[in-house]
Amino acid sequence: MLRQGRGWTMHLGDCLEIMPGLGKVDHVITDPPYEAEAHTKARRALCDSTQKRGAVNTGKVRRIDQPLEIMFPAITSEQRLAAAAEFGRLSSRWVIAFCQIEGISAWRQAYTLGGLEWVRGGIWRKTNGAPQFTGDRPGQGYECLAIGHPKGKKRWNGGGKHGVWTVPLDHGAGSGRRLRRPTTKPIALMTALVTDFTNEGELVLDAFAGTGTTGVACLRLGRRFIGIERDKEAFDIAVERLTAEEMAASA
Repeated sequence: MLRQGRGWTMHLGDCLEIMPGLGKVDHVITDPPYEAEAHTKARRALCDSTQKRGAVNTGKVRRIDQPLEIMFPAITSEQRLAAAAEFGRLSSRWVIAFCQIEGISAWRQAYTLGGLEWVRGGIWRKTNGAPQFTGDRPGQGYECLAIGHPKGKKRWNGGGKHGVWTVPLDHGAGSGRRLRRPTTKPIALMTALVTDFTNEGELVLDAFAGTGTTGVACLRLGRRFIGIERDKEAFDIAVERLTAEEMAASA
C-alpha cells in the first residue's frame, strides 16, 4: 500500500523489500529497532498515563511510573547489514540511524560494508528519561546516533558544534493524538536533526518511519519525505499526521 501527498510518500510494508525499488534520496534519517537489551524490563520507556499498551491488545491503561513494553522484535545482524547496504546505495549525503550504545560498533561495521564512510556516533540526551526501574544499576539517560556518509566531501549546517542533542521526551505530545509507541522520538529532536543535516527541498528517507515524526519535521522545514512502515496502525497515524501537516501548510 502507498499513500502520498504534496512532498511526501508513505509505503506500508517491510523496508528491506521496498527499498530495492526506490531511487536515490539525499539523506536517510531513521530509527530502526534496537538491540535485544533494549527490549528488557531494564530498558523500557515510561508510559504516559493516557497511553495504552497497544491498539489491539488489552486496552488497560498503565500508570505513568510503569515501563511500557516494546511491541516489536529487536533488530538482527542480518537485517542491519541489509538495511545499511540499501542506505549506502540510496543516499547521496547523510545517513543517520538511532541506536543504543551497544549497537554503535555493529552499525559502524554495517555502514562500512554498505559502502559508507563512518563519521562518528552522536548522542541524544534525554533530560527527563525514564529512571532505572530495577534500581540495581545506573539508568540510561541517552540514546546514540550512528552517523555515516558516502565517501567524499561532507557538509552540514551545524558548524563546529558537538553532535549532542539535548531534548526531553514528549511521548508524542502536541501531535494531535497520542501515539502509543514507547520509541517515538520527540518532534523537537527530529526538527533539530533535519535542520542540522539537510537543506530545503532535499529528499529524506525514513525506512523505519513509525508514526511519521521524521516526516512531520521534514514538511515543516520544507524538505520532501519518503517513509516506510510495516505496522498498519503506525502507518495510518503517520499518514494522518502528514496529511494534517500538508493541509496546515496550504491553509
